[in-house]
Amino acid sequence: MIKFFKDKKNILAVMSERTDGPMKLSESDLIIKNRNNFFGKSGINEENVFIAEIIHESNVVIVDKKSPQIIEEADALVTKEKIFLAITIADCVPVYFYDEKNKIVGLAHAGWRGITGGIIENTLDKMSLLGANIKEIEIEMGPGIRKCHFEIKEDVLDKFGKYPEFVIRKSSKIFVDLFEIIKKEALGFDVKEKNIRDFGECTYCNSKKYFSYRRDKPKEVQSMMATIGME
Repeated sequence: MIKFFKDKKNILAVMSERTDGPMKLSESDLIIKNRNNFFGKSGINEENVFIAEIIHESNVVIVDKKSPQIIEEADALVTKEKIFLAITIADCVPVYFYDEKNKIVGLAHAGWRGITGGIIENTLDKMSLLGANIKEIEIEMGPGIRKCHFEIKEDVLDKFGKYPEFVIRKSSKIFVDLFEIIKKEALGFDVKEKNIRDFGECTYCNSKKYFSYRRDKPKEVQSMMATIGME
């Protein structure tokens, strides 16, 4: 299990690893057991967890205790209540947000479609609606596919037109640094640079530690789970 915001009190932000088993949003007995085991060893009551459906877009939903436990048509969640937000990931970047002073958290599933569609700005915007101070927000980027393996084709290159400095061409191949784009988007929304941290690991490179959709190309997506909440 990977922990984030380890220097902070009254918050728990964690992510599962491959050894915890697949966590894809599903009602199969095995996956429910894996999720419950992961929440249990994290000290989280699964009834207090609200999970984003994941549609690979940039929609952000404000969640409270009255929300359904599965948040439909969402790739990012924010809350000011003492509940846990969760997403599943299998190469996309889990981005954790925390305003310690105002007690507001957020969690985004940042795939390339979501990133280029504005999911980072949308999450920060929704947090500000709840009373967060952008200059107080801290961001931690978890493991995801990095520029060494995130290859794109010419047909989607125009989606990255705002980020030419993060597009790398090597031997007729095109790679993109999603982490630097996330950072640029956050800085553009006035998040302080010192408040943005990168876990630094690539899901594609670490086959023993992480599932990777691009590396494994499974028939059924196998995912890790990321969660954040205030205790």
